[in-house]
Amino acid sequence: MSTEQSENLPDKNFEESIEEIYQQYRHRQLASRLEDIAETMEETILQRILAEEFLQTNLEIDEDAKQAVAEARELLEKDDFEALGDRIDALRSKVEDQKRRVSNEIHEIRIGMQSRVNGMRRLNERVERVSEVRLQAVHELLSDWDWKGQVYRDDEWSFERLKQRAADYGKDMREYFEECREEIFGPYVGTPLEPIVEGLLSDKQLFLDELTDKQIDLLRDSDLEDYVELSLS
Repeated sequence: MSTEQSENLPDKNFEESIEEIYQQYRHRQLASRLEDIAETMEETILQRILAEEFLQTNLEIDEDAKQAVAEARELLEKDDFEALGDRIDALRSKVEDQKRRVSNEIHEIRIGMQSRVNGMRRLNERVERVSEVRLQAVHELLSDWDWKGQVYRDDEWSFERLKQRAADYGKDMREYFEECREEIFGPYVGTPLEPIVEGLLSDKQLFLDELTDKQIDLLRDSDLEDYVELSLS
């Protein structure tokens, strides 16, 4: 080996080491980014399942987005970081779009249902027909949408198990809502007071000239008399 070759060898080895470190760092970064993206997609799917049961929604998640995440994971398993790097930005945008769309739709439905639950709570303060604990549980979920603690309860985090928990939690909370609504609203169904109670649950202002004489008489004899405030039109 010539003197010149011997002098250049350390520099070459140093450069190769730096490049190797850089590639390792880049690979870790790509893996971490993909993990965050996959977690976002997972949570979006779980939210959809919960909302389907609790809010009675019919939200769909783009199958292409789910397939793109699966393909990216395959690239990671194959150590094909070059291909993964080419796709990661577009993948993140696609998954974030799905999260935003699902979250926005859920939020809109929650607002409407929360208004009704607020009416049920106010009415229940007067008629005291249902457990405030159940109504409060429904109200808190609608207000905060803090569902993760109920789904991610322990270290058993297989995705199939998480999906089942999301579905079960959504069903339980829907049952709470339906039971409370039936117990509060049930006695008035089929009576002239039904539209009045429906209006109360919807925060609708009642006007005296909109009520029939029979409705007024029934209202006076009911447990709603002290709760209903009538206004002149």
